[in-house]
Amino acid sequence: LDAAHAAGLSLLIDHVPNHASVARPELNRPWWTMLREGPDSAAARWFDIDWAAADGRVILPALADPLDDVREAFTVADGDGGPELRLGEQRWPLAVGTEHRLPAEAVDRQHYQLVQWHRPERNVRRFFTIDDLVAVCVEHPDVAEAVDTIPRLLAEHPAFGGARVDHVDGLADPAAYLQGLRRIIGDERWLVVEKILAPSETLPANWPVDGTTGYEHARLLEHALVDRRHLGALATRWAAVVDDFRPFHEWELAARRQVLDDGLTPDVERVANVAKAAGIADVGEGPEAVVAAVVELSVHLARYRTYLPDDPEGLTALAQALTSAVAMRPSIAVTLDRLTSAITAPTDGAAVELRTRWQQLTGPAMAKGVEDRTFFRYGPLSSLCEVGGDPAPHSTDPVDDLHRHHDLTQRRQPTTLLVGTTHDTKRSEDVRARGLALGAVATDRWQDVADRWFADRAADHADVDPAMQWLALQTVAMAAPITPERLAAFLVKCAREADMHTSWSEPSPGYESALARLSHELAGPTPWPPLVNLVAEIERPGRAVSLAMLAVRLTAPGVPDVYQGTEAFRLLLVDPDNRTHPDAAELTSLVERSVGLDGAAAWAEPGSPAARAVVLRRLLAIRRRLSDVFGADGRYRPLPASASLLAFARLDRRGMPRLITVVARAEAPIEGSEIDVELALPSGEWRHVLLDDEPPAQGSLDVGASLGRFPAVVLVT
Repeated sequence: LDAAHAAGLSLLIDHVPNHASVARPELNRPWWTMLREGPDSAAARWFDIDWAAADGRVILPALADPLDDVREAFTVADGDGGPELRLGEQRWPLAVGTEHRLPAEAVDRQHYQLVQWHRPERNVRRFFTIDDLVAVCVEHPDVAEAVDTIPRLLAEHPAFGGARVDHVDGLADPAAYLQGLRRIIGDERWLVVEKILAPSETLPANWPVDGTTGYEHARLLEHALVDRRHLGALATRWAAVVDDFRPFHEWELAARRQVLDDGLTPDVERVANVAKAAGIADVGEGPEAVVAAVVELSVHLARYRTYLPDDPEGLTALAQALTSAVAMRPSIAVTLDRLTSAITAPTDGAAVELRTRWQQLTGPAMAKGVEDRTFFRYGPLSSLCEVGGDPAPHSTDPVDDLHRHHDLTQRRQPTTLLVGTTHDTKRSEDVRARGLALGAVATDRWQDVADRWFADRAADHADVDPAMQWLALQTVAMAAPITPERLAAFLVKCAREADMHTSWSEPSPGYESALARLSHELAGPTPWPPLVNLVAEIERPGRAVSLAMLAVRLTAPGVPDVYQGTEAFRLLLVDPDNRTHPDAAELTSLVERSVGLDGAAAWAEPGSPAARAVVLRRLLAIRRRLSDVFGADGRYRPLPASASLLAFARLDRRGMPRLITVVARAEAPIEGSEIDVELALPSGEWRHVLLDDEPPAQGSLDVGASLGRFPAVVLVT
């Protein structure tokens, strides 16, 4: 912190109040204490445990084999925290009075029940379905005070800039927690939340935050740059290949329902039990009607969660979910209606618990059902299957949607974050940009390559389903150069998340070996020639899209995020691939070399390695120089432009235009030289930021001439 302060920097923390790791129980003191002392322990209130479901014990799915198969292998030993039960390297505390028993007997007399991890029983709320990450109850003030120790200490240092709050949707009362955190860090520090916003959803007004981590902007920007007609053509061809013509929404509903019926079953049952306790009993619709109603209402909620009772948007979304659920399951209509009424009832004890538990269920259902399963099952253009993304064509004009979002951001949350690549993205911005190029300038070429593959080569890989073969082909097209090992690792993870032919709980060695063989053909020493040719065709257009997206992100309302190493082009896939460290020496050299280049010179180099660094260096300098334009008092204005362009102006507090950004859309040649458009400019002399020898523009801009030299135009006056 001192070093950062001396360098004029501030540091942000990734704050995780929602869950904690218990992979090694001895390293989590509250968890260890609770395991030793049981439900009467003061530490028990840290965790969301359904004690009644297991006769006052915590179910720990920590064993590789059934308990009786390993019972004789347990030992008892003295540890730093007192007597311990041990099994190999695993350790758990012993309850007082059981330390002198034989280990095989002691294991049955603890406040926890050790079971094989394959068994479905759970009575601890987790982070999604991860057994080693358990939910933390920061709704209790003493727990929140302990969890917030680090921000409280950091708040005393001038280099502490603020926090990104992880998975805010998991909290029982996000507004109350965020209000407490804001009091701790102060009003002047930055506070953003990891929150996936549905289309037209806005953050609750009572959240004292500066915005989100920005996935919604990435979704809107990428849809603004791709042609909806091409998305439709890709979807039609993909459906024919996989022989499944369901629209994306039906894939999504099916996957969410499946997740609620397997990995999240304990959570569903717990909500149903609370609902029954709140008076929603048998109304003649069958013994499983309450469970079914919980599932259907959750499946049809078109957002991650609601924030009732003070959430007008959430009430509307809940009403829409009820209508859709009743239409899908009219046989449980009365139970659905009673469940919804109870969730929205006045704040008596039973209604509060039901509302809280249901709201904490729908987020994991969406994340696991859509972000994981659906996005790895449905993939006409896989680059749109991203965190916060939407692979289906938008029914509204995507450019208008982006302009509205920019205007709303500037007026309400001008310091929200705008992301390109993160540690959670399934594909880096450069991979997604090449995907947009594939869906823009090379759709017909992709169709030709796919048709040739499925006609000539797919049968040689019949052990791999057509959807995964399509994904493998697109991944190579978007991420090459790629080794067969990286491709195979990516495909295996995709297939396990999809949970159709292999999974994390039941891996299929045969299927995963088939994926490795497919990867070797597509990315090995002699890759399939038609795919090689396609990559060569879309590499440069992909870089152009990447630079266009970067320029928009750096000049749009909000705070641009620059992920590690993205001063250069980085073709990264899902973690752990996207968490590899860049070469610091190479990046330093690249950034230093970019000082002597303008956009045209960088773009003309083979591979354009310094182009991103040029854009970052120059536009970050402009943001600093025009701080009034990019601050809370600045304004945003869309510029009238042809359908082939995305153009906007940033204005100062007096309403005077000071900066203009122009990029090409998918309807046009992405590099722009063939665009025959004159863009009318506001009055004044406009200087090019990314081109040094381009004369200032007045009155109008020859867009094709400028975009022909560099894929983004940024002008200042």
